[in-house]
Amino acid sequence: MILLGRNYRGYLAGTIVQLQTSMEAALVAQGLATVSAGPVTPGAVSTDLSMGRLGIAAAGTSVVLTNPNPTTESKVIAQLSNAAADATALSITRITPAAGSVTFTLNAAATAAVAIDWAILMFAGELPTN
Repeated sequence: MILLGRNYRGYLAGTIVQLQTSMEAALVAQGLATVSAGPVTPGAVSTDLSMGRLGIAAAGTSVVLTNPNPTTESKVIAQLSNAAADATALSITRITPAAGSVTFTLNAAATAAVAIDWAILMFAGELPTN
């Protein structure tokens, strides 16, 4: 995970994000980010990447990803990716794609921040390249 020193692909400066390892290494090497122990900054995310990680804050039940790629017909996969299990937020019960966004909804309000790994699939099931 990295702490962004500047805006990058829709992510705001000052947020902690987890990207592909090669992207993170390049941003650190260019001085645009520093290595961080995390966790991912919770809240709504806007990015043009086809996969990533976002977070839901304690007491939250859903989070919105704004992205130019999804439509109402998009296939999106996601999973909770916490190192330690949350006592109540145990699963993602609904993934709702729309034109330009995806909403992820949990089964219950989180008692602590939770992270979601997500990916938007293309029609044939593969991931688009970024």
